[in-house]
Amino acid sequence: MFEKPQDNVDLPVPVVSEPNYDALDHFAPLKTEDYESFKEDFLVWLATKGKRPFRGDGYADTTLRTTHYKTEIAYRWLWEQRGEYTTSFDPEESEAFIDTLVTNSPKTDNEVKIFIKCLKRLFKWFDNTKGTDYDWSYSKSDQLRSEDHSKSIHYFRQWELGELYDAALDLGSFKSYRNKGMTNEERERLKIHLAQRFEKPKEEVGAEDFEKANSWKFPSLVSMSIDLGLRPIEVGRATVNWLNLSENEVVIPRDESTKNDAPWECALSNRSVNALERWLEERRQYDAYREDDALWMTKYGNPYESHSLNDLLDNLLERTDITPGHRDLSWYAIRRGCATMWSNNAGLDAAREQLRHKRLKTTMRYVKSESNKRTSIANDLW
Repeated sequence: MFEKPQDNVDLPVPVVSEPNYDALDHFAPLKTEDYESFKEDFLVWLATKGKRPFRGDGYADTTLRTTHYKTEIAYRWLWEQRGEYTTSFDPEESEAFIDTLVTNSPKTDNEVKIFIKCLKRLFKWFDNTKGTDYDWSYSKSDQLRSEDHSKSIHYFRQWELGELYDAALDLGSFKSYRNKGMTNEERERLKIHLAQRFEKPKEEVGAEDFEKANSWKFPSLVSMSIDLGLRPIEVGRATVNWLNLSENEVVIPRDESTKNDAPWECALSNRSVNALERWLEERRQYDAYREDDALWMTKYGNPYESHSLNDLLDNLLERTDITPGHRDLSWYAIRRGCATMWSNNAGLDAAREQLRHKRLKTTMRYVKSESNKRTSIANDLW
């Protein structure tokens, strides 16, 4: 009678991610239903009991999101390794999965440590609800480096920022013509929009046009982030009212500007203006934005945040020739790349204003001179 209610828990994530639904298509339909039930039980436990099962304290939404998506990746790997569907996951398989991340993926040691934490939560659930006694720890944890993110200066080089934008042009797509969540009114608006874009009668617009029509959502988001070095929280807060496209600028109001008590006026490139103009026209056709002034939302109708933006960045990197090397290329690496680009080409003070820093010292911590610039200077010195 004293247990905390667990019915109707409002989960901050879909029970199953789209990549996992795609992977489940290779198995019998009932396997998908089984996995949905399995994941829902796990997520509800994380939300209501996971942190301290005895006291009934759940994890915060951000921890739940991270655990959800990391375990989704782990299960896709497991199904591929086994060649069959399963919901079980034992310590030996977890050891092999982490070994694979360390040796065959570009993920940093800090990212690998997050995967380890998420798998330990999965095993904690197994132990708490299924009577197992795994108590697993990764055997090579002492060989993983600790990286101080507060001192990290990892950044995207100027040419890499251009690659990210090109990848965004390839990534975006309209909703499927047969999307069950699309209303007839929304489908009609999109057909009219595509008829104008492809210069053909609306009656001739069909499923194949939806498939080949790239969306301007991601190009506009990436381009504006490159121009302004948008923080994740700013991507989530951005509204259509920030835009002054006729003057090639973004005006962030004082109440919405991060770490500042005055509005910021930031410059936009012609490329961003073009992408934003196209996105605003497309955006008007979607039901999700009809009564919301958010500039961008995830496909689930939520504001973007660090996790969803880093997932987007991973998708972009897969479409480029960018090699992370020893860099931790999170969304903030775009901001550092923006700072470096502005500083190298327009000076530190311009970079400070564009990055929305109060003090020049803050900007200086973000900036790292491009090696090719230093090479050019070295060649001129002697």
